[in-house]
Amino acid sequence: MNTRGRLGLYFGLLLLTSGLGDPTGLVRLPVLFLLKDHLHLGPQMVAVFEAITVLPHNFAFLFGLLRDWRRPFGSGDRGYLMLATPLAAAAYLVLAVIPLSFGRLLAVMLIAAIVYQIIAVALSSMVTRVGQLQAMTGGLSALAEGMETVVMAVAVVAGGYLADHSSPRVFFLAAAAFSTAVFLQSIWNPSRQLVEEPIAAGRPANSFWRPAKDLIHHRAIWPTAAILLLYDFSPGWGTPFFYYLTDKVGLSAEVFGYTRAFHYASVAVATLIYGSLCQRYPLSRLLRWAVVLSIFPGFLFLFISGALQAVVVSAIVGLVVGFANVALFDLLMRSCPKGLEGSATMLGLSAFAFAGSAGDLLGAWIYQAHGGFVVCLSLDAAATSLILPLLATIPRALIATRDGEFAASPAALDLGAVERKVP
Repeated sequence: MNTRGRLGLYFGLLLLTSGLGDPTGLVRLPVLFLLKDHLHLGPQMVAVFEAITVLPHNFAFLFGLLRDWRRPFGSGDRGYLMLATPLAAAAYLVLAVIPLSFGRLLAVMLIAAIVYQIIAVALSSMVTRVGQLQAMTGGLSALAEGMETVVMAVAVVAGGYLADHSSPRVFFLAAAAFSTAVFLQSIWNPSRQLVEEPIAAGRPANSFWRPAKDLIHHRAIWPTAAILLLYDFSPGWGTPFFYYLTDKVGLSAEVFGYTRAFHYASVAVATLIYGSLCQRYPLSRLLRWAVVLSIFPGFLFLFISGALQAVVVSAIVGLVVGFANVALFDLLMRSCPKGLEGSATMLGLSAFAFAGSAGDLLGAWIYQAHGGFVVCLSLDAAATSLILPLLATIPRALIATRDGEFAASPAALDLGAVERKVP
């Protein structure tokens, strides 16, 4: 097997097991039904629980700074995997054995989310480095998105079944097992040259904030972060969507899980489509297609009246969402300067996560107080449409190439320098 094959297998397995072990993976749907049906919480309290447990995602930039400042055990990013995964497994084992209450569940799930954010930083940094070195950001973005959709499809089907047919002990033990699997895979190093990277020469070893200061001067990342912020501001797609389908439409936990599985299956198909198109068309064109198609698909949710319509609509929306996700994370990979993959990637993902949490809290309030599902979807469409003028602010050299063609180095993309080269 050649280097690309080994790296593809390496990242594929890591993304699969870490995705299933993550608090947003296998345990997410059972925990939602645990909160709703056993602890009898309403939409706003569920949204508060979700917002608190994703706080580490909102502050992912700080975890990125930590990665760019220190690499534990002399093993590069793999050292963080070795450090974090035993802690995640221990957190899930605690939830499997203690009596569950809202406070206990919230506290331990928050710990697991913090630990998995460390894992996410390490994985994202490795994928970004390899994508830039091999001029395959589109292909690796498609692989990452494809594996994430496979994970979520498995998670919603298995999670829906577990929510209906098993106790919390079972799914927390399963999450602990997947966390242990990530630890075992972190010991494997398929390519030292590509997977590990020393801390950039000349950076003071005692300066935690130095990566942030360096990142300020790489202005290619800032339009990308703003685009990710607007794209994931989706007030209708989280808690309101969950309550709309399970309460108003009346889907059971198991049927809801199958519906989400069809959504993620369509996202996986979209990643395959993108993986082909990114080799034929420049990223600039793919970004325009992705944003325009993402403005209105949420309104298709209003046509759902039963299981069949839910499956069809979820499949259609999944194609659009999957294509846009890959295109935007392709852009994020290209925007990261060398040596700052952790802080730059997490800046974009922090914006993405913050927008998702803020949108969900706003959407839950609108939905519960006013029953305004249409209002929630309209706010999402308005935010997405604002991305179109932002696309013009991205340095053209960054998005003018296809996958396999080397774009200009993000480190060289000072906007002032780019403007001076324009006649």
